[in-house]
Amino acid sequence: MPITTIIAGSDLSQPSDQALERAIGIALLHRAKIVLVHAQASEAPVAEVDSALLSQLGEVSAAIRAEEAARLAGKLAEIQGLGLRAAVISRIGPPDEVLATAAHDEQADLIVIGTHGHSGVARFLLGSVANTTIRHAPCDVLVVRGAALRAAFERPLIATDFSPAAAKALDHVPHVVAPGTRPDVVHAWQLPAGSWGATLLGQARFPWSTVRDAVLASAQAQADKLVAEHGGGFHVELVQGPPAQAITDAAERGRHDLIVVGAHGNRGFRRLLLGSVAESTVRHAHCSVLVVHGPRRPGSQGG
Repeated sequence: MPITTIIAGSDLSQPSDQALERAIGIALLHRAKIVLVHAQASEAPVAEVDSALLSQLGEVSAAIRAEEAARLAGKLAEIQGLGLRAAVISRIGPPDEVLATAAHDEQADLIVIGTHGHSGVARFLLGSVANTTIRHAPCDVLVVRGAALRAAFERPLIATDFSPAAAKALDHVPHVVAPGTRPDVVHAWQLPAGSWGATLLGQARFPWSTVRDAVLASAQAQADKLVAEHGGGFHVELVQGPPAQAITDAAERGRHDLIVVGAHGNRGFRRLLLGSVAESTVRHAHCSVLVVHGPRRPGSQGG
């Protein structure tokens, strides 16, 4: 099922402009509607100021609002000039909440946001908006890194743990990549907890290599089944290590421009469990990351 509505988060910064370019590229692929969503900062009360200063603060705030509105209107006109349907939503509130509400109200298929860090400490600080947006979103979330390209992705890497969530991720990849793109798939495997202790007992008492071979054989069997179910067309690479690290390392080695991961849970307490892989991947990846939440709306297909 093609994408019909895309929410593009815009704080009028360079990273959000880069994300908007990707959103436009995907929208052009589907002739989808783009809704620019801008979260306005709340005007906190200022204590113990005279009326003159309060008036000046009000004038500054009004000028900022006017500038934001003008720049959003310019972006809206540019999108409409491409023959795409577009709209603007500007509301006061935390960005993740404003984006999630807009996605719900617009029955959006995808939220696209930029990041404000690509390495080191800056990557760690990303979590405040991107990861909370992933937790609250009612639909898939694309976190964009890299150059401003008005195009779909061309080198996707799909992470799978052979779960239903990962299967949905595989199904949703065609929505954001160029037609005919062949994806790569990676599965991160680890030895069972406690296996490390087998080396202390020695190979004679505990043949830990047997456990390793069994884990690998099981993973390979699941990989073969996955490929067969999708009619071939891709290969599943088996990589040992913690999932988020193995996924991001594989993407960097393969020079992928997109990592796709499934979210395990969409509501309530289960959202908190998402963080272990999806959020860590978003935080540390060198490229864009698509987090797939599953069905886009009740009654939709392909989710």
